[in-house]
Order: sequence, then C-alpha cells, then structure tokens
Amino acid sequence: MKKYLFLLFICMMFMSCFFGKTLVLAGEEEKDGPCRRYYTTITVQKGDSLWSIAKTYSQGSELGIREYIQELKTINGMASDRINAGDYITIVYFPEQPKESPEPE
Repeated sequence: MKKYLFLLFICMMFMSCFFGKTLVLAGEEEKDGPCRRYYTTITVQKGDSLWSIAKTYSQGSELGIREYIQELKTINGMASDRINAGDYITIVYFPEQPKESPEPE
C-alpha cells in the first residue's frame, strides 16, 4: 500500500512540475507579444471598404490585410465583405508601443 501511495505522490509531483513549467512558459509568451489589441466602434464612411479599413487599422500588428479582414468579419458576425455607409462596425486596432529608452551607462 505504501508503495502505491509513494508512486502516486511521485506521479503527482512530476505532473505538477511539467504543467507548472508549461503554464509559466505560456505566460512568458504572452508578455513577449508584439502588440496590445484595443477595440472600438467606427461609423463606415462613404467609399470605405473592409480593405481600406484594414489598411488603416492593421498597422502595428502582425496581421496581414486578409487576416485582419477575417478578424473584422468574425468580430462583427459578418458573412460577406459588404459594408454600407452609416453602418457601425467594431474594429481592433494596435496602438504603437512606446520605444524603450536606452539605459544610461
């Protein structure tokens, strides 16, 4: 009986270490992310298209234009690329990150 309890304890310790390390590494990846996402709602203007909106607001992200458009469609529950002047859509934007100042020597 003691052997089984000891074996169970060893297995739990191993799993704790493994999953704990995985969670720590996942947290580090999020911190190293290139940009923060912010959301706002805009009014579609005459002549706007998802493509033009994507070119404007995808700057500062790692998303390509097509990926950004897909993101917009998902956020807004859109089945097509059609938008009309006066529509309100939620967009994601990526403000520029402040550049780190060099440390004084």
